[in-house]
Amino acid sequence: MDTAQATMTDQESTVLEAIRQDPLASQQTLANRIGMSRESLAGHIMRLTRQGYILGKGYMLASENPFVVIGGANIDINGRSSNALKMSDSNPGFVSQSPGGVGRNIAENLARLGENVHLVALIGEDQNGEWINERTRDAGVNTQDLIRHEQLPTSTYLAINNEVGELNAAIADMRIVDQLSPERLQTKMPLLQSAGHIILDANLSEDTIRWLATLTLKTTWCADAVSATKAIRLRPILSKLSVLKVNQDEARAILDSDEQDQTKLAKLLLEQGVQQVLLSLGNQGVLYASEHTCFSQTCLPSSPVSDSGAGDALIAGFLHARQQDHSIEKSLHFAAACAALTLESADANHPNLTNEHVNHGIESL
Repeated sequence: MDTAQATMTDQESTVLEAIRQDPLASQQTLANRIGMSRESLAGHIMRLTRQGYILGKGYMLASENPFVVIGGANIDINGRSSNALKMSDSNPGFVSQSPGGVGRNIAENLARLGENVHLVALIGEDQNGEWINERTRDAGVNTQDLIRHEQLPTSTYLAINNEVGELNAAIADMRIVDQLSPERLQTKMPLLQSAGHIILDANLSEDTIRWLATLTLKTTWCADAVSATKAIRLRPILSKLSVLKVNQDEARAILDSDEQDQTKLAKLLLEQGVQQVLLSLGNQGVLYASEHTCFSQTCLPSSPVSDSGAGDALIAGFLHARQQDHSIEKSLHFAAACAALTLESADANHPNLTNEHVNHGIESL
């Protein structure tokens, strides 16, 4: 099967327009309306589905250039110490629960910024999975492509933060993400074919990332390296990436290098085929590098509560700003503002991460 959308015939165009005008109509009603047999109409619908113009059941039409995020979706349990954290001891503090996962966080941020975004992730057939589905959908993300696993539980991420919200340790039970296999993703091919941008995170298995790298889709590929341990999984797809977001440890892991110079690290990634690198520098900001450009964006002022999700907001803000045809400089400034706002949220996603709120924050600086 050709993984790029094929050109429609005149009859297929007629069928698609009829569905667009009345997506809930039965096949027989549509056939009568356009003067076609039901059998012929069913054949055209099947071909339009294979080509990516119709997504799944109910004649859901492919939207124009949606963001499709493939990655982790999990329950975040965050503990924050009230005082200086004492290791190997019980610490008074606060515990909260929120939806999380790098891929899911990026999808929510994009949706809150006004983008049309679909999330492809595995969740369990459990209460936590249903809670994630509801919370993510309520944030504006299209969740109809979430996949349920019959046996494994929904992923859980347990974080321990110090008194100023900095991560000290975490345990991630993400066994279910390893089951997001090429076979499962093959069922989402119409959605992938319709995507203007596909964002993946390194929680996916290396086999799955290698399979995605073989697809010949008319899309822009982006990735988040997630952690130094998992970042190496992205190696098979580096040459396809338009944007790669990494921190310095993740970059060194991908490159199998001990290079300490930030600019050299970014340029080494470009030599692997990555078109644009967002190299997170922690509290120093972010370094942007492409073939012809390399410069830094400092962090914007904020009152941090937790650093969970700030990097996810950074890449989402950058991709959204570029989608609005902003310059690289303005896009990085907007991305830094998204990260700064997210630092002020106890959860991994700030509920007020909207264009209006972010731009108001930028104007008030």
